[in-house]
Amino acid sequence: MAKNKKKNTGTKPADTNSHEESLAKEESLTEEKSSENDVENEISSEMIAALEEKVLRAHAEVENVRRSSQKEIQKSRVFSAELITKDLLSPIDNLTRALEHSEEEIPRSLIELVLKEISQALSNNNVEEIDPFGDKFDPNFHEALSIKEDKSKQPEEILEVVQKGYKIQERVIRPALVIVNKI
Repeated sequence: MAKNKKKNTGTKPADTNSHEESLAKEESLTEEKSSENDVENEISSEMIAALEEKVLRAHAEVENVRRSSQKEIQKSRVFSAELITKDLLSPIDNLTRALEHSEEEIPRSLIELVLKEISQALSNNNVEEIDPFGDKFDPNFHEALSIKEDKSKQPEEILEVVQKGYKIQERVIRPALVIVNKI
């Protein structure tokens, strides 16, 4: 029995040492995990900061592109107005000359010249005339002022054009004012 006691007493200090060692190992593992978590948190924070900076830069870039495109749009509007204005200056000068001679009889050829120049200016700027005489009524391009009945013509045929319309490609600037045959 005495031997058993010695064995038991001998094992107790070993158990205590192994218990202390395991506690130390657990603490060191906990510290390692804690330091790993700190490193991971630091890396994550750096990544978040870098991504936030990228987002801010991208937002600033988009804002710069938006501003510059608005400036370009404004410039193109001004330039297009400049082109049509230049094309219309000559007809305006000719109309002014016609008014100067208004006390006298204005030659028909001068008025025809002015109309031709204005039509050419509009044509140069992709403006097309809508002159639908004899066509079928289309509410997308025509505006009916009144209806007449002519049995020799087709239903919805345009009998008279009161005012020509104008369009740029398929976009109507001003519809043609027409008188339409009764259905």
